[in-house]
Amino acid sequence: MTKKPLNIVLLLLCLPNIVWMQSASVAKPEEMAAYQKTVQPFLSKNCAACHNDRQKVANLSFNSFGDAAVWEKVLDRLVAGTMPPPGPKPPAKEEIDAVTNWIENVLGISEAGKGPNPGRITARRLNRVEYNNTIRDLLGVSIRPADEFPVDDSGYGFDNNGDVLTVSPMLMEKYMTAAAKVSKLAIFGETLPPTPTRLARLLNRRSPDVTDVLSKGNYFPYSMRGAMYGSWVFPVDAEYEFRLRVANFRPNAKLPRGATVEQIRDAERNSVPPRKVTLSVDGQHVLTNVVEGTTAYDYDRGEFTGRIAVKAGERTLRASFPELADLTDPRLNINPDQRRQLFVDYLEIVGPFNPLTDSTESYKRIFVCGHTAGKHSPACARKVVANLTQRAYRRPVTDQEVNSKLSLVTMAIKDGESFEEAVRVALEAILASPKFLFRMEVPPAVSTVPHLVSDHDLASRLSYFLWASMPDKDLMQRADRGELRKPGVLESQVRRMLADPKAENLVSNFAAQWLQLRILGRTKPDPARFPSVDDELLDAMRRETNLFVSTIIQEDRGILDFIDAPFTFLNGPLARHYGITGVDGEAFRRVELDGEQRGGLLTQGAILTVSSYPTRTSPPVRGKWVL
Repeated sequence: MTKKPLNIVLLLLCLPNIVWMQSASVAKPEEMAAYQKTVQPFLSKNCAACHNDRQKVANLSFNSFGDAAVWEKVLDRLVAGTMPPPGPKPPAKEEIDAVTNWIENVLGISEAGKGPNPGRITARRLNRVEYNNTIRDLLGVSIRPADEFPVDDSGYGFDNNGDVLTVSPMLMEKYMTAAAKVSKLAIFGETLPPTPTRLARLLNRRSPDVTDVLSKGNYFPYSMRGAMYGSWVFPVDAEYEFRLRVANFRPNAKLPRGATVEQIRDAERNSVPPRKVTLSVDGQHVLTNVVEGTTAYDYDRGEFTGRIAVKAGERTLRASFPELADLTDPRLNINPDQRRQLFVDYLEIVGPFNPLTDSTESYKRIFVCGHTAGKHSPACARKVVANLTQRAYRRPVTDQEVNSKLSLVTMAIKDGESFEEAVRVALEAILASPKFLFRMEVPPAVSTVPHLVSDHDLASRLSYFLWASMPDKDLMQRADRGELRKPGVLESQVRRMLADPKAENLVSNFAAQWLQLRILGRTKPDPARFPSVDDELLDAMRRETNLFVSTIIQEDRGILDFIDAPFTFLNGPLARHYGITGVDGEAFRRVELDGEQRGGLLTQGAILTVSSYPTRTSPPVRGKWVL
């Protein structure tokens, strides 16, 4: 079994080591006694020859008791093993441990004498990624409402820094709109057309049909190899029909005017070879067909249709010509008039056919009593509201919090609303509450006394770091029972969560910001200087780095592998761009490297691109990235 990493979560679990420090004037008598008995002899024997009032090496003297800053520096040197310096008779480990324990005891006492103080934790607003993921896991809906929110501010390179995640009036309006929209969708489901209809027409960025769709975002990146790829959110579980149109502009030899039948047949026989076109949804093939060579006189377009069942939610679509992935240069698919010889013109999505609307996932997550619509009892209202409130707030809730939302249900029913609509009103209020929108770690009582992080706050820290989402049922149950600090429980939870597909957040969200991959594509390489670099190749570079970082995490590899790993991930086009042979096709695979080949982050195309100018490399920009 592959060992799952734990080192990466130390960042999450370690509290800020900010403590109140004291000077000699407030040292307790027992501490002074321990100093004279244990610490002073150690310093006289190993340190005082250099660190005294006369020598004062490193501007440090032990002739006086010293203040907190001095002892903090001493502790760092002792723990690192750099002091005392090597000698014929180094101090015993027991002696060093006794001194470090004394220093830690002194530094760990606040001015109030009440133990270490880690400081205050800022209330963290959910950023856009966390909001979308939390809505998905809380209610089971496929909508992504935070995509309409203003862009989150960043602090120290990350957009989940609580100090910069403010709430503007515009964002508050967006929250209210999203709460109403999400609550309606979760309880009453999607409003489906009476008959299957065209839901989307997704266009290639340089399709001749591109007009006003650019402002609507219904276009996919540009590929010199003719591919079209991206993602689309499917509203419900159902069958969907995909209509794919291919543009075929492969030129043949011109025939003389009045050509004979034999000349026309020869031209058709010697025309360009047929090419396969494929369409997949989340890697599942919808169709595979052949695009024949064109006639000798004109160009043509072909439309292909396929249908499969698709689960609701965001799905990845890709339509491409697999054989073109092995072109030595993507410009071989470009005609002299700059049109691509083969490319996917557009993709239409038609449906839904045979939708599953009898009992949606979101409805079951909300109405936990198990009753069918119209059969809810009064007692069910409290159970539904309490369950929703506790899951949304990610902690146990008080009777007052439940009653405040339950009163909305009662009021709506008195006004003649249905039970479902009354619960929707309560859900809307829950989703607009600061207790849902913010991760607030509230102390057990109003006090300045430091306290342990509660199990529920620890569960939220863990889930939002690894998943960028709320804790799941298993993690919450452990927190409810107070088990997260028991030996082995936290470790087992970390291993379980890292094995979950949602842990992809560590790469797509955390690592993408850490490595600045989010800016890849904002300033593209100059097409005049780098004519073979297109959107598809930039996305391949990003995918290489994502797969690389994911492997470092999942295999718990050493930190130095980020610098010089003996492997990377490539597909055919990216391997050809790097000049690496033996890798073909569109699919990415792990490639072992020898000492002569590129290896590590600093040689990957994504990193080289984000740390360069569009026209050339830049040592200052790259140096800043390294720092």
